[in-house]
Amino acid sequence: MSEDRRKELRDVLDEFEQYFEGFQKEIENAVKNNIFGGDQSSWPFVAGFSFNLGPEGKPSVQMFGNNPIRSGGFRSPINEQIVDDKTGTLRIILEMPGVEKKDISVESADESVVITAENEERKYRAEIGLKAPVRPESGKAEYKNGMLEISFLLKDKANKGFKRVNVV
Repeated sequence: MSEDRRKELRDVLDEFEQYFEGFQKEIENAVKNNIFGGDQSSWPFVAGFSFNLGPEGKPSVQMFGNNPIRSGGFRSPINEQIVDDKTGTLRIILEMPGVEKKDISVESADESVVITAENEERKYRAEIGLKAPVRPESGKAEYKNGMLEISFLLKDKANKGFKRVNVV
């Protein structure tokens, strides 16, 4: 293995270590503040990580599930963004089992999307910074089998708007 490749691997591992150290501190603070022992409306507690390497080889770590910092028992759904330059679209796919279509709210701006879903059993909330600016008024969402897929047309760098997206 070349020295450059070893340095690149060390850099990736160092970044992972930083994420884990931050997560450990957040969990310790949550336990100290008795977050887990208080409101048990979101039990069982579920949390995990998704690791990906971006196109430039930069690691991306995403926490999903119950967020020990966020109040109200909301879970962060795991999500993925796909930018398709050929069709000029951005798709966001979220895993949100246990809710109905009527429980979901999607609000979008040109550089972010806020998704909430709440019923008696589950609560989800995600504030997602988008990989590319979009046209909020072009938003379409479909929820099927616990998966929410939202698609937008990419923005042509002119309009800064906001629009609520209806889930079908």
